[in-house]
Amino acid sequence: MPLLNAQYGGQGLTPDGKQVQIPPQIALCQRGPCVQVTIELADQIAQELIKRKEPLPKPSAGLALIDTGSISSCVDEEVAISMHLPVVGNINLASASHSSHRANQYPIKVTIQGLPMAFNAPAAIGAPLKVQGLIAIIGRDILQICCLIYNGSIGQFTICL
Repeated sequence: MPLLNAQYGGQGLTPDGKQVQIPPQIALCQRGPCVQVTIELADQIAQELIKRKEPLPKPSAGLALIDTGSISSCVDEEVAISMHLPVVGNINLASASHSSHRANQYPIKVTIQGLPMAFNAPAAIGAPLKVQGLIAIIGRDILQICCLIYNGSIGQFTICL
């Protein structure tokens, strides 16, 4: 069973500017479970482009937050636009902090670095994630085939297939 285990840690600044170590459980709590990912065009759409001898969009790499509160995976809207991903639908998107608004949906494939598999999300929601330092959110549409263990007491999480 492929497994990826991540242990958090880090450094922060005190109010007087002194650099200090941040305990792993605090670092994980502040950032959330994030993984390095590559975003590509979903397989089905990519195969259609290949058949038509059209170029595939260049993949994009960055951080993705694993979010059990998100029913659907998301892709940063700027990343989707820069990759020229096709819009495959629109959806009403609501969050804990924003009322419902229309959002584009894009066909993406997510590869988590360190795991030997990629996941297709044929209708990932476009959202402004760049402001959080993210290019994607891994939602329950992908997590439904994974095992996620969040061990906050030691600042560690594990994802496996």
